[in-house]
Amino acid sequence: MTTPFAGSSTAESKFRKTGTSMSKSMQSKNPRHFNFNLSTRQTVLAVLSIFTLVNGVQVQAEPSKVETPGVPAQVLAEAKRETPEIPTTAQTIQVSPGVNEIIPVAVGHLNRIVTPFDKPHVRTVSQATTQIEGNVLYVATPDETPVALYITPGETEDFALLLTLAPRKIPPREVRLTLDAVYYQKLTSLQNAAGLNGQDGKPGNPSQSSQDYVADIKAVFRALALMRTPKGYALRNPTGSETIHCSQSGLFTHTGQVLEGRNRVLLVSVARNTGTSPLEIDERSCADAGGDVLAVSAWPKVMLEPGEATELYVALRQTKDNDTTARPSLLDGGR
Repeated sequence: MTTPFAGSSTAESKFRKTGTSMSKSMQSKNPRHFNFNLSTRQTVLAVLSIFTLVNGVQVQAEPSKVETPGVPAQVLAEAKRETPEIPTTAQTIQVSPGVNEIIPVAVGHLNRIVTPFDKPHVRTVSQATTQIEGNVLYVATPDETPVALYITPGETEDFALLLTLAPRKIPPREVRLTLDAVYYQKLTSLQNAAGLNGQDGKPGNPSQSSQDYVADIKAVFRALALMRTPKGYALRNPTGSETIHCSQSGLFTHTGQVLEGRNRVLLVSVARNTGTSPLEIDERSCADAGGDVLAVSAWPKVMLEPGEATELYVALRQTKDNDTTARPSLLDGGR
Protein backbone atom coordinates (compact mmCIF):
# COMPACT_ATOMS: atom_id res chain seq x y z
CA MET A 1 0.00 0.00 0.00
CA THR A 2 1.33 3.22 -0.95
CA THR A 3 1.35 6.09 1.60
CA PRO A 4 0.66 9.68 0.70
CA PHE A 5 4.04 10.77 1.98
CA ALA A 6 5.71 8.32 -0.24
CA GLY A 7 3.74 9.54 -3.16
CA SER A 8 4.46 13.03 -2.26
CA SER A 9 8.15 12.26 -2.04
CA THR A 10 8.05 10.75 -5.44
CA ALA A 11 6.17 13.71 -6.84
CA GLU A 12 8.54 16.13 -5.13
CA SER A 13 11.50 14.32 -6.58
CA LYS A 14 9.99 14.53 -10.00
CA PHE A 15 9.25 18.22 -9.49
CA ARG A 16 12.83 18.92 -8.49
CA LYS A 17 14.12 17.15 -11.52
CA THR A 18 11.63 18.95 -13.70
CA GLY A 19 12.48 22.32 -12.06
CA THR A 20 16.14 21.70 -12.52
CA SER A 21 15.58 20.87 -16.16
CA MET A 22 13.45 23.95 -16.62
CA SER A 23 16.03 26.09 -14.88
CA LYS A 24 18.74 24.81 -17.14
CA SER A 25 16.44 25.30 -20.10
CA MET A 26 15.66 28.87 -19.07
CA GLN A 27 19.33 29.58 -18.44
CA SER A 28 20.18 28.36 -21.88
CA LYS A 29 17.28 30.12 -23.53
CA ASN A 30 17.48 33.44 -21.62
CA PRO A 31 21.01 33.99 -20.32
CA ARG A 32 20.50 37.76 -19.99
CA HIS A 33 17.75 37.28 -17.45
CA PHE A 34 19.97 34.98 -15.44
CA ASN A 35 22.92 37.31 -15.57
CA PHE A 36 20.72 40.24 -14.54
CA ASN A 37 19.61 38.34 -11.45
CA LEU A 38 23.23 37.40 -10.66
CA SER A 39 24.43 40.97 -11.08
CA THR A 40 21.66 42.34 -8.90
CA ARG A 41 22.52 39.87 -6.20
CA GLN A 42 26.18 40.84 -6.31
CA THR A 43 25.24 44.53 -6.07
CA VAL A 44 23.02 43.93 -3.05
CA LEU A 45 25.73 41.91 -1.37
CA ALA A 46 28.28 44.68 -2.04
CA VAL A 47 25.99 47.36 -0.58
CA LEU A 48 25.33 45.25 2.49
CA SER A 49 29.05 44.65 2.95
CA ILE A 50 29.86 48.37 2.78
CA PHE A 51 27.04 49.23 5.17
CA THR A 52 28.20 46.57 7.60
CA LEU A 53 31.82 47.81 7.33
CA VAL A 54 30.88 51.45 7.87
CA ASN A 55 28.46 50.67 10.64
CA GLY A 56 31.04 48.51 12.33
CA VAL A 57 33.66 51.30 12.20
CA GLN A 58 31.17 53.71 13.71
CA VAL A 59 30.15 51.38 16.50
CA GLN A 60 33.21 49.32 17.27
CA ALA A 61 36.15 51.51 16.22
CA GLU A 62 38.07 53.15 19.04
CA PRO A 63 40.23 56.24 18.69
CA SER A 64 43.79 55.24 17.84
CA LYS A 65 46.47 56.23 20.27
CA VAL A 66 49.59 57.50 18.42
CA GLU A 67 52.68 57.69 20.57
CA THR A 68 55.30 60.25 19.48
CA PRO A 69 58.76 58.72 19.68
CA GLY A 70 61.21 60.61 21.89
CA VAL A 71 64.22 62.44 20.38
CA PRO A 72 67.52 60.90 21.48
CA ALA A 73 69.70 63.11 23.68
CA GLN A 74 72.61 62.71 21.24
CA VAL A 75 70.58 64.25 18.42
CA LEU A 76 69.65 67.23 20.61
CA ALA A 77 73.28 67.70 21.62
CA GLU A 78 74.45 67.66 18.00
CA ALA A 79 71.76 70.16 16.99
CA LYS A 80 72.81 72.43 19.81
CA ARG A 81 76.44 72.26 18.72
CA GLU A 82 75.53 73.09 15.11
CA THR A 83 73.59 76.22 16.18
CA PRO A 84 76.14 79.08 16.56
CA GLU A 85 75.91 81.01 19.80
CA ILE A 86 76.04 84.79 19.53
CA PRO A 87 78.31 86.32 22.21
CA THR A 88 76.59 88.82 24.48
CA THR A 89 79.87 90.50 25.45
CA ALA A 90 82.25 92.55 23.29
CA GLN A 91 83.78 90.41 20.55
CA THR A 92 87.18 90.94 18.89
CA ILE A 93 87.50 89.89 15.25
CA GLN A 94 90.70 89.99 13.20
CA VAL A 95 89.91 91.22 9.70
CA SER A 96 91.89 91.58 6.49
CA PRO A 97 91.45 94.02 3.59
CA GLY A 98 89.49 92.52 0.72
CA VAL A 99 88.10 89.63 2.77
CA ASN A 100 84.36 89.68 3.41
CA GLU A 101 83.66 89.26 7.13
CA ILE A 102 80.09 88.27 8.13
CA ILE A 103 79.10 89.66 11.54
CA PRO A 104 75.73 89.05 13.28
CA VAL A 105 74.18 92.25 14.68
CA ALA A 106 70.95 93.19 16.45
CA VAL A 107 67.99 94.22 14.30
CA GLY A 108 66.15 97.35 15.42
CA HIS A 109 68.90 98.27 17.91
CA LEU A 110 72.13 100.28 17.90
CA ASN A 111 75.29 98.23 17.31
CA ARG A 112 78.82 99.46 18.04
CA ILE A 113 81.77 98.58 15.79
CA VAL A 114 85.23 99.75 16.89
CA THR A 115 87.49 100.13 13.83
CA PRO A 116 91.31 100.22 13.69
CA PHE A 117 91.15 103.52 11.74
CA ASP A 118 91.65 107.00 13.20
CA LYS A 119 88.93 108.54 11.03
CA PRO A 120 86.93 105.81 9.27
CA HIS A 121 84.74 106.49 6.27
CA VAL A 122 81.76 104.22 5.52
CA ARG A 123 80.23 103.49 2.13
CA THR A 124 77.02 101.50 1.71
CA VAL A 125 73.84 101.42 -0.39
CA SER A 126 71.65 99.79 2.27
CA GLN A 127 68.87 101.39 4.31
CA ALA A 128 70.83 100.98 7.55
CA THR A 129 71.59 104.07 9.66
CA THR A 130 75.30 104.71 10.24
CA GLN A 131 77.06 107.27 12.44
CA ILE A 132 80.79 107.77 13.08
CA GLU A 133 82.21 109.00 16.38
CA GLY A 134 86.01 109.03 16.37
CA ASN A 135 87.10 105.54 15.35
CA VAL A 136 83.73 103.98 16.29
CA LEU A 137 80.96 103.14 13.83
CA TYR A 138 77.35 102.91 15.08
CA VAL A 139 74.94 100.90 12.91
CA ALA A 140 71.17 100.34 13.22
CA THR A 141 69.14 98.20 10.80
CA PRO A 142 65.32 98.47 10.38
CA ASP A 143 64.85 94.86 9.24
CA GLU A 144 66.72 91.60 8.76
CA THR A 145 68.10 92.50 5.32
CA PRO A 146 71.91 91.98 5.25
CA VAL A 147 73.99 95.18 5.19
CA ALA A 148 77.24 95.40 3.19
CA LEU A 149 79.75 98.05 4.33
CA TYR A 150 83.11 99.25 3.01
CA ILE A 151 85.20 100.98 5.68
CA THR A 152 88.31 102.96 4.66
CA PRO A 153 90.83 105.00 6.68
CA GLY A 154 89.76 108.52 5.69
CA GLU A 155 89.81 109.26 1.99
CA THR A 156 92.54 106.69 1.32
CA GLU A 157 91.22 104.04 -1.08
CA ASP A 158 94.33 101.85 -0.86
CA PHE A 159 93.01 100.10 2.24
CA ALA A 160 89.42 98.94 2.76
CA LEU A 161 87.58 96.52 5.02
CA LEU A 162 84.48 94.70 3.75
CA LEU A 163 81.82 93.74 6.29
CA THR A 164 78.47 92.04 5.81
CA LEU A 165 76.21 92.62 8.80
CA ALA A 166 73.58 89.91 9.36
CA PRO A 167 70.72 91.42 11.44
CA ARG A 168 69.10 89.03 13.90
CA LYS A 169 66.72 89.22 16.84
CA ILE A 170 69.49 89.40 19.44
CA PRO A 171 70.66 92.02 21.96
CA PRO A 172 72.78 94.99 20.75
CA ARG A 173 76.38 94.07 20.03
CA GLU A 174 79.85 95.59 20.30
CA VAL A 175 82.47 94.27 17.89
CA ARG A 176 86.14 95.30 17.85
CA LEU A 177 88.01 94.95 14.55
CA THR A 178 91.75 94.27 14.63
CA LEU A 179 94.49 93.73 12.04
CA ASP A 180 97.57 91.56 11.99
CA ALA A 181 101.06 93.06 12.28
CA VAL A 182 101.62 93.35 8.52
CA TYR A 183 98.39 95.22 7.84
CA TYR A 184 98.88 97.41 10.91
CA GLN A 185 102.24 98.52 9.52
CA LYS A 186 100.72 99.32 6.16
CA LEU A 187 97.85 101.20 7.81
CA THR A 188 100.24 103.23 9.95
CA SER A 189 102.24 104.35 6.92
CA LEU A 190 99.07 105.36 5.07
CA GLN A 191 97.68 107.32 8.01
CA ASN A 192 101.00 109.05 8.59
CA ALA A 193 101.12 110.04 4.94
CA ALA A 194 97.58 111.39 5.11
CA GLY A 195 98.08 113.44 8.29
CA LEU A 196 101.19 115.45 7.59
CA ASN A 197 99.97 119.02 7.13
CA GLY A 198 97.08 121.34 8.05
CA GLN A 199 93.37 120.69 8.18
CA ASP A 200 90.10 121.68 6.53
CA GLY A 201 91.19 120.71 3.05
CA LYS A 202 94.63 122.32 3.23
CA PRO A 203 97.75 120.27 2.43
CA GLY A 204 98.32 117.73 5.17
CA ASN A 205 94.66 117.33 6.06
CA PRO A 206 94.17 113.92 7.71
CA SER A 207 91.58 113.18 5.05
CA GLN A 208 94.03 114.08 2.28
CA SER A 209 94.79 111.20 -0.06
CA SER A 210 98.28 109.82 -0.50
CA GLN A 211 98.36 111.12 -4.08
CA ASP A 212 97.68 114.67 -2.88
CA TYR A 213 100.35 114.28 -0.22
CA VAL A 214 103.02 113.32 -2.76
CA ALA A 215 102.01 116.20 -5.01
CA ASP A 216 102.28 118.62 -2.09
CA ILE A 217 105.77 117.38 -1.16
CA LYS A 218 106.90 117.83 -4.76
CA ALA A 219 105.55 121.38 -4.81
CA VAL A 220 107.40 122.25 -1.59
CA PHE A 221 110.71 120.83 -2.81
CA ARG A 222 110.28 122.58 -6.16
CA ALA A 223 109.92 125.91 -4.36
CA LEU A 224 113.16 125.18 -2.48
CA ALA A 225 114.94 124.33 -5.73
CA LEU A 226 113.78 127.66 -7.18
CA MET A 227 115.27 129.38 -4.08
CA ARG A 228 111.85 130.38 -2.75
CA THR A 229 110.18 129.96 0.61
CA PRO A 230 107.14 127.69 0.28
CA LYS A 231 103.83 129.23 1.29
CA GLY A 232 103.04 128.62 4.93
CA TYR A 233 106.67 128.15 6.00
CA ALA A 234 108.98 130.45 7.96
CA LEU A 235 112.75 130.53 7.34
CA ARG A 236 115.09 130.41 10.35
CA ASN A 237 118.52 129.16 11.41
CA PRO A 238 118.84 125.53 12.56
CA THR A 239 119.38 124.47 16.13
CA GLY A 240 122.10 122.09 17.20
CA SER A 241 119.80 119.09 17.01
CA GLU A 242 118.39 119.89 13.57
CA THR A 243 120.87 118.02 11.42
CA ILE A 244 120.68 115.49 8.63
CA HIS A 245 122.35 112.14 9.16
CA CYS A 246 123.17 110.06 6.08
CA SER A 247 124.63 106.59 6.50
CA GLN A 248 126.20 106.53 3.02
CA SER A 249 129.95 106.28 3.09
CA GLY A 250 131.83 109.31 1.69
CA LEU A 251 128.82 111.65 1.99
CA PHE A 252 129.13 114.58 4.37
CA THR A 253 126.15 116.84 5.18
CA HIS A 254 125.85 120.21 6.90
CA THR A 255 122.44 121.78 7.69
CA GLY A 256 122.27 125.51 6.95
CA GLN A 257 118.55 126.39 6.81
CA VAL A 258 115.27 125.39 8.46
CA LEU A 259 111.81 126.17 7.13
CA GLU A 260 109.10 125.53 9.70
CA GLY A 261 105.49 124.91 8.81
CA ARG A 262 102.42 123.94 10.78
CA ASN A 263 102.97 120.19 10.64
CA ARG A 264 106.30 119.88 8.83
CA VAL A 265 109.89 121.04 9.14
CA LEU A 266 112.13 121.34 6.07
CA LEU A 267 115.88 121.03 6.46
CA VAL A 268 118.18 122.35 3.74
CA SER A 269 121.71 120.97 3.86
CA VAL A 270 124.85 120.86 1.77
CA ALA A 271 125.82 117.33 0.77
CA ARG A 272 129.44 116.87 -0.31
CA ASN A 273 131.36 113.92 -1.73
CA THR A 274 134.42 113.54 0.49
CA GLY A 275 135.64 110.38 -1.25
CA THR A 276 138.12 109.83 -4.04
CA SER A 277 135.65 108.40 -6.57
CA PRO A 278 132.34 109.54 -8.05
CA LEU A 279 129.40 109.10 -5.71
CA GLU A 280 125.70 108.70 -6.46
CA ILE A 281 123.62 109.96 -3.56
CA ASP A 282 121.35 107.27 -2.11
CA GLU A 283 118.54 109.38 -0.67
CA ARG A 284 117.28 106.39 1.33
CA SER A 285 120.44 106.52 3.44
CA CYS A 286 119.25 109.88 4.82
CA ALA A 287 115.82 108.63 5.88
CA ASP A 288 116.74 106.88 9.14
CA ALA A 289 115.88 109.64 11.61
CA GLY A 290 113.65 107.49 13.83
CA GLY A 291 110.70 107.47 11.44
CA ASP A 292 110.30 111.27 11.39
CA VAL A 293 111.73 111.66 7.89
CA LEU A 294 108.96 112.03 5.33
CA ALA A 295 110.88 112.72 2.11
CA VAL A 296 114.45 113.33 0.87
CA SER A 297 115.59 114.93 -2.37
CA ALA A 298 118.93 116.10 -3.79
CA TRP A 299 119.18 119.11 -6.12
CA PRO A 300 120.52 119.94 -8.65
CA LYS A 301 122.79 116.88 -8.81
CA VAL A 302 122.58 113.32 -7.62
CA MET A 303 125.93 112.14 -9.05
CA LEU A 304 128.84 113.94 -7.38
CA GLU A 305 132.45 113.93 -8.38
CA PRO A 306 135.06 113.91 -5.62
CA GLY A 307 134.82 117.19 -3.71
CA GLU A 308 131.59 118.22 -5.49
CA ALA A 309 128.53 119.34 -3.50
CA THR A 310 124.77 119.69 -3.97
CA GLU A 311 121.78 120.75 -1.88
CA LEU A 312 119.85 118.16 0.07
CA TYR A 313 116.20 118.72 1.11
CA VAL A 314 114.67 116.70 3.94
CA ALA A 315 111.05 116.94 5.13
CA LEU A 316 110.50 116.00 8.78
CA ARG A 317 107.29 115.45 10.69
CA GLN A 318 106.57 118.27 13.13
CA THR A 319 106.45 116.93 16.67
CA LYS A 320 103.52 117.82 18.90
CA ASP A 321 105.83 119.59 21.35
CA ASN A 322 106.69 122.10 18.65
CA ASP A 323 103.08 122.93 17.84
CA THR A 324 103.15 125.68 20.48
CA THR A 325 105.83 128.01 21.84
CA ALA A 326 106.60 128.88 25.42
CA ARG A 327 104.87 131.92 26.96
CA PRO A 328 106.43 133.65 29.98
CA SER A 329 104.09 134.21 32.92
CA LEU A 330 103.19 137.80 33.78
CA LEU A 331 103.29 136.88 37.47
CA ASP A 332 106.99 136.12 37.15
CA GLY A 333 107.71 139.52 35.61
CA GLY A 334 107.33 138.37 32.05
CA ARG A 335 106.36 140.89 29.40
